[in-house]
Amino acid sequence: MKESVKKVTTLKDIAQRLGVSENTVSRALRNCADIGAETKERVRRAAREMNYHPNYIAAYMATGKSNTIAVIISSLLNPFFAVCLEYIFNFLTEKGYNSQVIVKRGGKLQINDILRCVQSGACGILTFLDLEKATVDYCEENRIPILLCANQSQDDRVSTVYYDEYRCGKLVAQKALSVGVRRPCYINMLGDGDEASSVNVGRRRGFVHTLETGGVACDEYVYDYASSDIQKEAERLHALVKNNDFVFCFNDEIAALIKKVCSDLPALHGRIYGVDGITRYLNYSFPINSVGSDLKMLSQRCCQLIIRRIEQNDQKIIRELFPVELVCVEE
Repeated sequence: MKESVKKVTTLKDIAQRLGVSENTVSRALRNCADIGAETKERVRRAAREMNYHPNYIAAYMATGKSNTIAVIISSLLNPFFAVCLEYIFNFLTEKGYNSQVIVKRGGKLQINDILRCVQSGACGILTFLDLEKATVDYCEENRIPILLCANQSQDDRVSTVYYDEYRCGKLVAQKALSVGVRRPCYINMLGDGDEASSVNVGRRRGFVHTLETGGVACDEYVYDYASSDIQKEAERLHALVKNNDFVFCFNDEIAALIKKVCSDLPALHGRIYGVDGITRYLNYSFPINSVGSDLKMLSQRCCQLIIRRIEQNDQKIIRELFPVELVCVEE
């Protein structure tokens, strides 16, 4: 006896049930602005009841677009990206979009990076890395929807949602001054290319300048992401910071490493800070004092803006600044 084949629900099936066009159903499921709230709710309810699942392959074959948004990050190890990707995936899925993660290690985005996204069928790009001038030119000429996340672009033509890097450093420096530090240090990130130095300028400047106003000088060290021997790199940093009484790191990933390898230095207890506030999002992670913004709100806002650029062909330049705050988990 043959097993019965379960029928796959299509947009046409939903449209027939509700007495509307397939286009209306499609646009309602993609939350397009020209579809009323009541219609969207009727369509979504029917889709749930009929166990509808989007057919991304069919959509790509028909339109040349996969309804996929590419998300470009610089590392799979940094917990900051793990947190942001979780919020991005959830939001885009809810809005009917697929996600594709691309890892670009170091440096600004080049035209080939954009071509890689477009050729894979991406209809929009969320990037955590800044763009080269020629890449911005290419995106403008070809009207490619792109948005820079959590990083202020050096090019005014790039839309971006970011947080105040200078204030991050300033808040940590004020904390350091309040506990009477005498020899703090800042640990920069050295990666492949120039990407790291352009990102951390604000963090470093806010920290160093604020310390200077309090009459305190700051040592500066570098963590080499390109090092093939993490243990050796950790031992090198331990030797550098053993004479410091406060450490501010480029991000929480570096701060966690410093906290681990410097556990034998009592002068640093409660005085190691990173950036991103990851402890608030990953309960199983190493508790780290930090400073950061609301990553859920920031990630969701980035998604809202890239979807608007895709669906409404919105070319308006957007530059939104998110506030930051200290996240102290140990004193």
